[in-house]
Amino acid sequence: MLALVLLGPAAVAVAGGRELLADAQDGRVDACYSRAEFRDGLRLARADQRLYGFALDAIREAQNSNVTVDGRPCGSRRTAPARAVAVDAGAARGLWGAVAAVVVAGAAAAGLVAHRARRGRG
Repeated sequence: MLALVLLGPAAVAVAGGRELLADAQDGRVDACYSRAEFRDGLRLARADQRLYGFALDAIREAQNSNVTVDGRPCGSRRTAPARAVAVDAGAARGLWGAVAAVVVAGAAAAGLVAHRARRGRG
């Protein structure tokens, strides 16, 4: 009886890994699985699946998107905070404005130098 109690979780994990392998046979993983099920699925893959199948590629890709996380819906990806990836369009406009000002000032200076050079000759 004690053996059945101890082997119960292992049997569930193997079943989850096999379930994952069956789900990935079409080249994509449709359901969500725990990280342990992903590990078991990769471990249980046959040699021919490792060499020729698309299932393991699908499983590796799904490890980032189809993981069950407590308190989150299935397939919700972790994202960077909006503040870390925000683009400040005002700063970009200011930079281009500064570049334009430098170009205009350079053109004006070149025109002034050319005007003085012509004046000195004449």
